[in-house]
Amino acid sequence: MKDEWKRCKDEPAFCPVSYKRDGRMYWSLFLLSGFMAIGFNFAFESELLLMLYAFPIVFLAMLQITIPQFAVTGILLLSTIVLLNPVSVVLLSVTAAFALLILIVKRVVWVSQQHFNEKTNQEDMLMSTMFSLAKTIDARDHYTAYHSNNVAEYARSIAKEMRLPSREVDSIYLAGLIHDIGKIGTPDLILHKESRLSDEEYDIMKQHSEAGYQIVKDMKRLKDLGVADMVRFHHERPDGKGYPSGLKGEEIPLGARIIGVADAFDAMTTNRSYRQKLSADTAAEELAKYSGSQFDPAAAKAFLSVLVREGKLTAESNRRTAAQVAIAN
Repeated sequence: MKDEWKRCKDEPAFCPVSYKRDGRMYWSLFLLSGFMAIGFNFAFESELLLMLYAFPIVFLAMLQITIPQFAVTGILLLSTIVLLNPVSVVLLSVTAAFALLILIVKRVVWVSQQHFNEKTNQEDMLMSTMFSLAKTIDARDHYTAYHSNNVAEYARSIAKEMRLPSREVDSIYLAGLIHDIGKIGTPDLILHKESRLSDEEYDIMKQHSEAGYQIVKDMKRLKDLGVADMVRFHHERPDGKGYPSGLKGEEIPLGARIIGVADAFDAMTTNRSYRQKLSADTAAEELAKYSGSQFDPAAAKAFLSVLVREGKLTAESNRRTAAQVAIAN
C-alpha cells in the first residue's frame, strides 16, 4: 500500500523544491546562466551586464544543496563580479544587493519546502487513518474480513490486464482498499443482519458509497487521482440501475467499473450471514451473464482472463463464460 501511495504522490503539483522532477533543470539553468554572466562581464565592460547575475543567483537558491555548499557557491559566484570589474562604490553596492537577493530567495524557497513537506506529512497521516478505518470496517464483520484487501488486489489485476498506466493501476488499488469506507456509519444491526435486508435497510446500506465520498473528497490528492469518484460510483451499473447517481456506461469512471466487478466477485465468493459462498466457477458465470448490464464488459472480460490464467476456473467453466462474454459484447 505504501508503495502505491508513494508513486501516486509523485505528481506534477507545483512546488519550488520538486527536485525529483526539476533538479536537473535547475542545475542546468544555474550553470548556463552563470557561465553567460561571467563570460559577458569578462568580454565587455558595462555595468548593465551585471544584471545578468540575477539569473544564476535565483537558480542557485532553488538548488537542493547543504548550507555550506550554498554559501561557498554563492561566494564564488559573487566574487567573480569583483574580479572581473574595477572596484567601485557602485560595484560593491550591486554585489551587496545580489547577496541580499540570494538570501531572500533562499528563504522563500525554504519556507515553501517546509509547507510542502508539512502538507505531504498531513496527507500521509490522513491516508494512514483512512486505511485503518477501512480495516476497522472489515473487522466489524467476520464475514467480510479481508474484503477490502481482496477487492483491491482483484481490481489491480483487472487494471493490469487492461494494460492501464501504472499510475492509474495504483490509484485503482488505493480506491479498492477504501471503497467501503462509508460503511463506518452503517448501523451494526444492518451490517450484521443474518437475513436479507428490507427495502428500508437496503436504502440505508446504499448510502455508504456517498458517505465514503464525503469522507475522502476533501483530500486533494485522492480527488485528483480519481480515487474519490471511484469510491462514490463503484456501485453504478452500465445499464443505469446502480447507485447513487444512476450513471450509465462510460459516464461511470473506469476505475469505479473495475472495482464494481472486483467487489461483486469477492462478495459472491465469500460466506455471508444469509448465504454460503459461491464457487469461483459460478461467480465467473454470473459476471459473464450480466456483462454489459450489471458489469462493465471490458472489466469483466479482463477479470475472467485473469482467473483463467491463474487456474481458478475449470476448463468447462472457462468455455461457458467465454461464450457468454462474447454474446454480451
